[in-house]
Amino acid sequence: MDTLEAEDIHAIEQLLRSHESVKDAAVLSVQKYGEDMLVGFVTLHDQALENQIRTLGQSGDDFEAEQVQLWESVFDRRVYATIDDEARRESVGRDFTGWISAYDGSLLDKTDMNEWLDDTIDMVVTHSIRDRPVNVVELGTGSGMILFSLARHIRSYHGIEPSRKAVDFVSATAQSIPELADKVVINSVAQYFPSQAYLLEVVEGILKFGSVQTVVFGDIRSFALQKEFLVTKALHATGGKAGKGALREKISELEQAEIEFLVDPAFFTSLPDRFPGLIEHVCIIPKKMKATNELSCYRYAAVLYIVSGSQQSGEQQQHLTSNIREVAGDEWINFVDQGLDRATLSHRLITENPDIMAVSNIPYSKTAFERHCLDALADGKRHEENADDDSAWLASVRQTSQEPPSLSALDLANIAQEAGYQVASSWARQFSQRGGLDAVFYRPSDTVAGSDGVRDKALWRFPTDHQGREPTAFSNQPLQQQARQTIQRQLFETLEDQLPMESVPEDIVIMSALPTTSDGKVDRQALSEKAN
Repeated sequence: MDTLEAEDIHAIEQLLRSHESVKDAAVLSVQKYGEDMLVGFVTLHDQALENQIRTLGQSGDDFEAEQVQLWESVFDRRVYATIDDEARRESVGRDFTGWISAYDGSLLDKTDMNEWLDDTIDMVVTHSIRDRPVNVVELGTGSGMILFSLARHIRSYHGIEPSRKAVDFVSATAQSIPELADKVVINSVAQYFPSQAYLLEVVEGILKFGSVQTVVFGDIRSFALQKEFLVTKALHATGGKAGKGALREKISELEQAEIEFLVDPAFFTSLPDRFPGLIEHVCIIPKKMKATNELSCYRYAAVLYIVSGSQQSGEQQQHLTSNIREVAGDEWINFVDQGLDRATLSHRLITENPDIMAVSNIPYSKTAFERHCLDALADGKRHEENADDDSAWLASVRQTSQEPPSLSALDLANIAQEAGYQVASSWARQFSQRGGLDAVFYRPSDTVAGSDGVRDKALWRFPTDHQGREPTAFSNQPLQQQARQTIQRQLFETLEDQLPMESVPEDIVIMSALPTTSDGKVDRQALSEKAN
């Protein structure tokens, strides 16, 4: 393309700024793929995305329906398109086709996936009001992993497929649900929900089923740990060699591009307050896995214990209530404050021999590096912006992250077994403890027996951190990405209507802020580097 004069560039920028959503804009010519091309950069007014979402939402449920259609297409492409393949029939219940890494798109390791499924099934089986076979309804059946893996633990199974509207989803469940369904399972599908409102509507609908005792939300992507996840993904994208500035920009870019639904555990722990007398207890459960990957680092399960069902007997409700144990606030031992590590924790259990030991704020080992990366990025921003702006800082962070003691959920289970205890772990305070775990060690005999003599594990009421926070902070808004794309499309249309095609930028990038030089002007060199 012919080089544009400065006044032409200025005119393009003015057109971009004329859009009601745009706060500031910069346009520059960059060398890309051996050619000169225009790239536009814009920032948006504070409420621009929210206004766009509201505008699109006025057309009914079409906007949310688009997001759920993505869910349907994922199931169609990854699961049902080849469901009749001979090889897939042979791997029924252990078919991991379509399970790809969110970091780089590669296939997830089959050994890791088998460990993940074993842990998932163990979680679904053990978290019931009573230790007996149950009637299961699964929302989003996939290739039948839950069905075939749970076969010997269930009396009956009903599978329901996704719908574009939550009300249709729940209605389909209501029509198919057996009269005595005990458990609803929603595993590894909530990330395709379009909004927190949709999730809440699904919960409300399930609460109307009189027989349901437990609702299992498995494989929930964590909103509280999104920044840590983005560190890992950004490092994969940059080949593990990025300066602080480049890594910050990549994290910001990936955050803006996120279209899946992420949920803070606080959403689930707040449900008993939102539905008093309907939900008695909530467990937030970390993955108990040896493998360190996106599934064990950034996904969790939430189990809701329901007590209000009209078909539940008073004895059953009483059984649940009596099964819940609580540890007084002053009885908790803070892992970090007490200077504990794996050895000293194990030693205290064995030598002190308590009936119960409650330990809080246990740093999560699987995300230690990412936490320290975020600290280093924040520190660099506060001080010298260009200091350590090469990949050498990452090696230092990796070494530093290995120094403070940290544990995983599997570590806690092993410590408990070695000391002759059982352990209940909670990941409810991901936000306030930066992914830290809480755990209660207790004697195997500390169970509750029903009138039929069946003994069940105790349920522990763990500390939570939803109090005093706005519910809107409990999840991301995947619809924002669609709103962002709509604004980009509108900007292109504006430019194409008023400019010759050679003056229309090849790309328009939405940024949180335009980089500036020391004198406050737009740093066009930094923008040029970003464009490349």
